[in-house]
Amino acid sequence: MPKAPPRTGLAALAWLLVAGVCLGRQGGLSSLKLLPGVREAAMAGTGVAAAFGPQAIALNPAAGAGTHGFAAVASYAKWILDTHHQSLFVARNFSALCLGLGVTSFSAGAFEYRTQPSEEAVVFTPTDFSLYLNLARPLTDMVHAGLTARYFYSRIYDADADGLGFDGGVRVMPVRSLTLGASLVDFGKTMTYARDVFWLPTKVRLGAGYEVVPFERGRLTLAADGSYLVYGRKPGVVAGLELAWNEVLMLRAGYDLLSEANKLSFGLGIAAGVFRFDYSFTAMNFDLGAAHRVSLGLGR
Repeated sequence: MPKAPPRTGLAALAWLLVAGVCLGRQGGLSSLKLLPGVREAAMAGTGVAAAFGPQAIALNPAAGAGTHGFAAVASYAKWILDTHHQSLFVARNFSALCLGLGVTSFSAGAFEYRTQPSEEAVVFTPTDFSLYLNLARPLTDMVHAGLTARYFYSRIYDADADGLGFDGGVRVMPVRSLTLGASLVDFGKTMTYARDVFWLPTKVRLGAGYEVVPFERGRLTLAADGSYLVYGRKPGVVAGLELAWNEVLMLRAGYDLLSEANKLSFGLGIAAGVFRFDYSFTAMNFDLGAAHRVSLGLGR
């Protein structure tokens, strides 16, 4: 497979972090690890049990069962250097079944490729896409389940790879205010760039969310998730909280206990009728700056 020319400093590190090109039967499509949900990103990636809205199916397909009527959300993330992540999710509740659709795209920025130092460089942009088709429904008043069919596509220079997969998840509400969740995401067959074979970053997630009312018209949501990257054999533990006033202004924060790239995240949300605006900020280590995410939503 053609490779980008050697790049030093931050650019080289960014290439390793976001392009996800790994030789042998290892993990690829690292961009799938970037969450499309801005609310969830502000809470350090928690949401297996606590996330809501169409984009929440990226964490747990069972979240689609909580859709009220029609909902949609579009998000944009300016990640490290000149990398970008975009997504659009829509969902509709048809009483017996909730249907969700989504698409995410990721651009790793511009890279140059040449076979000889004297020849003119060819500029290319590594790009990933992922499509979602989600079906979810309440099995009982206390149990929700969901399944998502997935299509994955990635292109680097003149080599591309695609494949099918699925996500599955469940949510249980055993007592008032407490939700427990479990999901398997980004599961699919191996994919191939030319002769380079790799796995998707399949992840198992477990989480809990708890809501309390600390003052009149207030809501405090506490959430914690544990995860395990199956092929990378890497655990993850995150915790987050959201303080809402009258469901109009929401303040959020989260902490990633095991990440080397980032620890703290912050954000806010503003709701006006059926419309929602969300923003999150995540400081990156290794002198990579910060990640900024914004989203506009309709319903929930």
